[in-house]
Amino acid sequence: MIHKDKFNYLIANLNIPYKTLSRNAHYNSHDGLYSELHVDVFYFYNYNKLMKPYIAYTFKNQKLFVLPEEIIDYISTHPLTKNLFVTDIGFFPYAQYHYIDRKEGCKQNILIYCTKGEGYVIIDQKKTRIRSNTMLIIPKNTPHIYGSNDENPWDIYWIHFSGESDDHLIQNNSTITLIDVPLLTMPFLKVLFDDMFDALSTGPDISNIIYACYSLSYFLAKVLFMPNNKYEARDKKTKYVENSIDFMKNNIDKRLTLNDLTIYNNLSKTQLIDIFKEKTGYSPIDYFLRLKIQKACFNLDFTEMTISEIAEKIGYSDQYYFSRLFKKIMGMAPSDYRRVKKG
Repeated sequence: MIHKDKFNYLIANLNIPYKTLSRNAHYNSHDGLYSELHVDVFYFYNYNKLMKPYIAYTFKNQKLFVLPEEIIDYISTHPLTKNLFVTDIGFFPYAQYHYIDRKEGCKQNILIYCTKGEGYVIIDQKKTRIRSNTMLIIPKNTPHIYGSNDENPWDIYWIHFSGESDDHLIQNNSTITLIDVPLLTMPFLKVLFDDMFDALSTGPDISNIIYACYSLSYFLAKVLFMPNNKYEARDKKTKYVENSIDFMKNNIDKRLTLNDLTIYNNLSKTQLIDIFKEKTGYSPIDYFLRLKIQKACFNLDFTEMTISEIAEKIGYSDQYYFSRLFKKIMGMAPSDYRRVKKG
């Protein structure tokens, strides 16, 4: 693969005949690359030593597929795909000299999963080293540079994606999202990627595209939202929330206050509320109440306890107060909930 700037460098500075380089070259505006699908190996071999910093070969066993614009326009409005859809997908193994510079950013979000070797990404003049088992997401329209380490080239799976709900998948719309994802412990990610690629490359059948888009949703859900994802590096805020939830579950029969939770975490009330709302969408006490009701539902479904006994199990001596709270959250009284057939 040859980046456009490096392609032009060859023409302008080394007196290499344009027809030598342009023959069979196909420019991909999404990646800024000329793809030498039928590369003239002889010419590039002769110039290899001189141009080593500037040439990126077609990568052996690579995969690459780009959806046509007319299909992208169609799936961007289709009711089953408009929320999240793939536009480009590829795999570059041992991608030596791979280099991308998008001064205006990309119209789509870019997911890169490095499974071997190393690379880097530069955003706002800040360079971040990308090691093996790292996944990153670059938000759309964010100017960036990324590339492979010359001495230890990366293997990368990459996907460009967009959609009406894509903003909700990006932690910060101005910076990259980095996630630690060991392939050995999550091998299904490679299977999902292959499924997406095979579905899209089979042909422009809408059922294939829908399958690929929903596979992407599952792929991102596994990486970004899997409960208790032991593979993801935990930030301090996540740890505060997880520790608080464990504390709540261990004291589900008590009437914990916000003050109890702040003392347990050694945080101010404002700090804890802000962290909880950011990570869960609820305040700490609202979350605790929902844990209590969840426990009450379990007892209503699987025990013969009376409603009064169930209320006491989760810290409420007043059965009627508990019933009002239960209805507020579940939309029906405890007795009605118990009568509903489940499963």
